[in-house]
Amino acid sequence: PLPDFAAIDDVQEMKAAFFDYLTPIIQHQNEIIMQQRGELQQMLAKVEQGDELAGKQLQRLTELASRYEYELVEGDPQGSLRQMLLRVDQLPLPLALMQAAKESGWGRSRFAREANNLFGQWCYSAGCGLIPAQRPAGEPYDVQKFDAVGDAIAAYLHNLNTHDPYQSLRLMRAGMRAAGESLDAEQLADGLLRYSQRREAYVEEVKSMIRQYHTFQQQRQGQQ
Repeated sequence: PLPDFAAIDDVQEMKAAFFDYLTPIIQHQNEIIMQQRGELQQMLAKVEQGDELAGKQLQRLTELASRYEYELVEGDPQGSLRQMLLRVDQLPLPLALMQAAKESGWGRSRFAREANNLFGQWCYSAGCGLIPAQRPAGEPYDVQKFDAVGDAIAAYLHNLNTHDPYQSLRLMRAGMRAAGESLDAEQLADGLLRYSQRREAYVEEVKSMIRQYHTFQQQRQGQQ
């Protein structure tokens, strides 16, 4: 269960508890994605060598394409795999942590506490979540309810990895991969322009929080 972060009076202690709780969950969800990415990379290497995918590999590719909402291009397995690899990749820990902190008020919001929803995800089917107090009349959405925090994190990663508004983020990430660079959370935050109606102001706040996170972690390490 989500800890009661509001009960921790010391701000620095509260942030440390938030990071320590969420970090292994985010890392676990990223590891699942990277295992899937490894499978796709093996398939791509096989196709690039002139071999055809068959049997279990072809079935697995179809499963992953469905999971990541990608329509495979018939007759072009190499192109399909390259496009899939744009989607099936991890997101930097600091980016996920800071968006969780921002969207959930450091895990203290009503939606975090009652619905395990740390990222402000919406849903549109009857009874799928909690009704926001400030929801405009006639709007059909709820704030989605998750059985576990891990489910909310998986949904967040899936959102950024599949939905059209975040294609620029995925392309930036692919560019970092192609250049052999580590994934830069602050740079990738530029791809969150459409995550919030506040657009550039939201992105700048997330980037500032990422910088603060790095400083906080350096200070923690210095104290150990």
